[in-house]
Amino acid sequence: MTAPLQKAFRWQPAHIPLSLAVRLTRRDRQAELLLSPDPDDHWWTLHHTGSSTEKAWTMRFGARTPAEIVAAATDALTTGPAESMADPMQVLEHAGWKHPVRDHQISSPDGFVAVSQHPVGAMNIEVTAHDGPWASEPTACTAWRAYFSDHTPPHLAAAVLAGMVSTEPLLRDEKAMVPFLRYSVRIARERVPAHQAEYALWDRVDRPATHRTGTPQPPGGALPRRTR
Repeated sequence: MTAPLQKAFRWQPAHIPLSLAVRLTRRDRQAELLLSPDPDDHWWTLHHTGSSTEKAWTMRFGARTPAEIVAAATDALTTGPAESMADPMQVLEHAGWKHPVRDHQISSPDGFVAVSQHPVGAMNIEVTAHDGPWASEPTACTAWRAYFSDHTPPHLAAAVLAGMVSTEPLLRDEKAMVPFLRYSVRIARERVPAHQAEYALWDRVDRPATHRTGTPQPPGGALPRRTR
């Protein structure tokens, strides 16, 4: 999750080694990614302090937010704005999500995800899951939440929403999943060689750096290549 920022874009660690909290700061010190495990609050925080041409903004992601969702935001931040919709909610509308009652809220077809956008621009995401098939009346449990403040760049919010509607499968160890999540997702079991999981990390490091044609090498020259 943090490797692409450190290896491809030279974000600097600013935390105490071996501590639970992980803090990475961009070289200009205007943006940082903080991982601070807290059972009562968000775990991941992506913050921009603002500049003479940009207002400050914050994106927060709760525990159990898929790493790919957080990575969609950090990738979009590091590679810069691409051609995206002015209104991020259009990503969901084009994927077939519907406005249930209120115009400022939109829900996934299965009803497990609700995204609300405040008139001033802030956005809330709530993902739920059923607590299990044994209950006579299954109840919805919160799987994870996210919050984007006012002035969050639209292309960052759009990148996260695009990751949410993606149908690409996620590689997970089923035994490590929270039990109640297993009843709200499709699971396809497959044996994956250990080296494939190892290369997945390096692919994540390579992808942002080569996202745009002509992206210059980071300071210090090319990254060392992996070997077999």
